[in-house]
Amino acid sequence: MFTTIYKNLIIILFSIPIITLGQNFETNLNKLKLALEDNNLNTEQLVNIKLQLANTYQNLGLSQQALTVLLATEKIPKSDLLNSKLYSSLSDIYLAIHQDNKARIYIDKSLQLLPRNSPSLIQAAILNNLGNVLIIEAYYSKAIQVYSKALNLAKKSNMLSGRIAINMAQAYFKNKKLREAIYTLSIAEQYFASLPDKYSKIFGLIGVGKLAIQLADEKTAYKILNNALQLAKLTKYNRLISYAYGFLGNLYEQQQRYAEALQLTRKAIFFAKLDSGSFFSKQNQTSEILYRWQWQLGRLFKAQNNIDTAIGAYQQAINSLQPIRHELAIGYRIDELSFRKRVGPIYFGLADLLLQRASSQIDLKAAIDVIEIFKTAELQDYFQDDCVTKLSKNLWDIANNIAVFYPIILPDRIEILVIIAQNIFRFTLPISAERLKDEVNEFRFELEDHSTYNFLPYAKRLYNWIILPFNDLLSIKQIDTLIFVPDGVLRTIPFATLHDGKNFLISKYDIAVNLGLNLNEIKNVKPAKILLSGLSVEVQGYSKLSAVENEIEAIDKLYHKNGDKLLNHNFTINNFITSLETNNYSILHIASHGQFNSDPNKTFLLAYDGKITVHKLEKLIRLSKRRAEPLELLTLSACQTAVGDDQAALGLAGIALKAGAKSALASLWSINDAATTILMQIFYQQLQISKISKSKALQMAQLNLLKYRSYKHPAYWASFLLIGNWQ
Repeated sequence: MFTTIYKNLIIILFSIPIITLGQNFETNLNKLKLALEDNNLNTEQLVNIKLQLANTYQNLGLSQQALTVLLATEKIPKSDLLNSKLYSSLSDIYLAIHQDNKARIYIDKSLQLLPRNSPSLIQAAILNNLGNVLIIEAYYSKAIQVYSKALNLAKKSNMLSGRIAINMAQAYFKNKKLREAIYTLSIAEQYFASLPDKYSKIFGLIGVGKLAIQLADEKTAYKILNNALQLAKLTKYNRLISYAYGFLGNLYEQQQRYAEALQLTRKAIFFAKLDSGSFFSKQNQTSEILYRWQWQLGRLFKAQNNIDTAIGAYQQAINSLQPIRHELAIGYRIDELSFRKRVGPIYFGLADLLLQRASSQIDLKAAIDVIEIFKTAELQDYFQDDCVTKLSKNLWDIANNIAVFYPIILPDRIEILVIIAQNIFRFTLPISAERLKDEVNEFRFELEDHSTYNFLPYAKRLYNWIILPFNDLLSIKQIDTLIFVPDGVLRTIPFATLHDGKNFLISKYDIAVNLGLNLNEIKNVKPAKILLSGLSVEVQGYSKLSAVENEIEAIDKLYHKNGDKLLNHNFTINNFITSLETNNYSILHIASHGQFNSDPNKTFLLAYDGKITVHKLEKLIRLSKRRAEPLELLTLSACQTAVGDDQAALGLAGIALKAGAKSALASLWSINDAATTILMQIFYQQLQISKISKSKALQMAQLNLLKYRSYKHPAYWASFLLIGNWQ
């Protein structure tokens, strides 16, 4: 039985789907699982079947299942050729789930082990994967050279050749060589057209048509998509019929032929729903095409100024999108778009429509709710963890002396919503998202330079844009605490530094930042116990932080020795682990170099003997005795994020949630460590002695530094943000 099944398997591995593949893969999956039950398989047969199984899972959009199979296969002793094939597959799956560094590591391993006399098709497939990695790294010319070599090796397989050619066309397009891209796309079309009139041929042609739309080659797109549609109808592949209709609708949308686009898009939705009885419905994969066409339908209604109907279509798209967010990375490997850029326009598009229609609190709240759903999804995508956003308290239910600022950044304007006592107040700022981005980035850049006051014009403008419209309201309502729920580029600045022409915002309000309207609410009744960790010496190429020792000693005295210290050579990863495992700390203070990056795998804190990644920190805290009693406060001193990197700022804010802390105090940029020592000492002193809220304690510490002639510039005091629960 095995021999028959094995001969019928698709031998070409590592192929690159342009869109999620379809019905024939369900049959392949069953055959592969059945083949694995044969106890007489030799190592080569076993590994090849597992590689095919992973490839099939991947083509079905089931990335985690594919990765599980591949990682298990890595443990099997095997030849260099099999290892090379395995590593190439691992590179491909990591590229698909946007773990680009691992994709590069594994493709390099694959190339190192690939025997020179390997079959040409295997070499071609591995080079194809290398080309995809190069595109993500923006080495477009190198990618084109690699694809060209792969194409020469893939002559025996029109299917693989077609996929290499379409990737090569993408590389030309990204390299701004439109003529070459269109020519290479025509080559890809020829390869797919030569295949039998079955699923793979239709699938390939749809991919060509989709790219032709991107290249603005409308004549080619129309011809190929219509051809694919007729073939799909003959073979009765509902999923492919849906794709063909949908991309034709997209073509007409771009031509502003809205009536025809609506008709085609509705047909695409109809056939997507017909496909719901297949394997894909069980895996939530039908939603992948439904959300795409429902979103398209919403855009078409919006273009015709049919706002109410457009809102309904957008809401349907989000409903279809919710179950499949984690699989959205699967598909075209050389899509460099972030999660925000891939699906953010759907959420923000719906919020935009709701705000356009808003005549009552209901639509305003609905707009906030939509953005909240997106922020939750974005945070889960960043950390690849559903549990990171399981919080207990909602900011709708807060005291009347607190105002929550909730800006929504739209392409043509900024909507600033302020929540006070469960009422929403609104101001529309008529500037573009691009203008705001430039303004904020320049502000942040100037803010870090303590030698000038060039930041002031930006600080005043941002104050006038965001705070001034609500000045009277804040005064009438007797507000003393501001909670900002920033989005996008606004995550990268300290709102405390906005300036009314006379004073900084911090002089009037205590301020905190949160990722969304939910936060951790923890009631620790036991006396605070603190773990103080830090480095004052130069290690691993990082400069010394001379004042850290004084900082830790000063804080330690405040807690009357009710805690532990790990300083310099004692601050090792193992000592840190042991301390967390054997003690119940309510405060964790780390005074060391750290970096927050748009890639969470590059976000770390420096210990004496290595780096503690955000993932490792979270695991250490959650696996310690503290699991039953989450942290009250996580303080990260001397960390930094890059100017304009809102994804890095997302990691900075998210680390408190990831670690299960009620709140975090962390810095946007590295500052003078002597100033940090003073600020930290006052902050903890206020918490311990005055028993006030964390936001008020931070305000008093920052205002105190403002009194120092040497430290009054905000570069010294403003980088620290209180993130999460301010109480």
